Amino acid sequence: MSIRYQIAKRLVRLTGMKKLFQLPQDELLKKAEQMNRKRQFHMPKDTKARYADRMILDCHCLTMETQPKKSDRALLFLFGGGMLLGPDNGDVKIARDIGRRSGRDVWLPYYPLCTGHSMLEATQMVYETYRQMLLEYEAAHIAILGFSSGAGLALDLVTYINLQGNELPMPGRMVLSSPGTCPADETEFADMEALNSRDVLVDAAYMKTAGALMAHGDPNVPQKLIHITRGDFTGAPMTHFYYGGDEVLAACAKPFASAYEKAGAKYTMHIEPGMCHCYSMLPWFPEGKRAYEEIVALLSQD
Repeated sequence: MSIRYQIAKRLVRLTGMKKLFQLPQDELLKKAEQMNRKRQFHMPKDTKARYADRMILDCHCLTMETQPKKSDRALLFLFGGGMLLGPDNGDVKIARDIGRRSGRDVWLPYYPLCTGHSMLEATQMVYETYRQMLLEYEAAHIAILGFSSGAGLALDLVTYINLQGNELPMPGRMVLSSPGTCPADETEFADMEALNSRDVLVDAAYMKTAGALMAHGDPNVPQKLIHITRGDFTGAPMTHFYYGGDEVLAACAKPFASAYEKAGAKYTMHIEPGMCHCYSMLPWFPEGKRAYEEIVALLSQD
């Protein structure tokens, strides 16, 4: 474990981010709303890409043409934040960087959060975003990159395509950093709890109680969109999972592997010992940079 990572890990502990997800639900929602005031959609003012704003199901979707000419390849970028926090400037920067380096245009949907909407509504917005992408790009040339709850949404998209009777073709590839999910049973939760003391960002208890937030009072939300390890991954594209060995959500690696094998879908599973949640999206230390470069290389294919 690098010295730079050890320093970063200590700094993360000092921020107290994990304590945010330990708050009672009403306090958690209030805090998330405060933080989201600084995370509202805005058009970037730089000239590092050609930007546009598409309204999809009353939500913003930032598109970025990162190449000298419009690319025939695209990236659907799904930010994380526990379904409570919207994207910030750092998310836009990473999405643009990966798009530029992999030769892809980028679509970054500001999907509805569970502070005011259900997981079904978020999934439907991402589904519609993907449907509109298919009007401009071949499915085989669309890749999905998601982290944390965004990675969970990418998996929900696969399930939702299957629920809709495969009206849309599957994308060409998915790369998922620390997909989040509510535990589907006590065994999954116990495995999360076993990692809780080592996780500096995510609290296991939140993952269990978040189901009510994800449903947002709607009884029609399919449970497999909340308990994502129970999703239907039939026909899923080649999917690359990345987890840190010291994160609560690493407990989901085995159930996701089993779900993919049951569906006959192809995947790779990367679990980096000692690393934190979403380490592969944090190129500030050697371990994260190595995984980040691997992801760029994967997305440069197809």
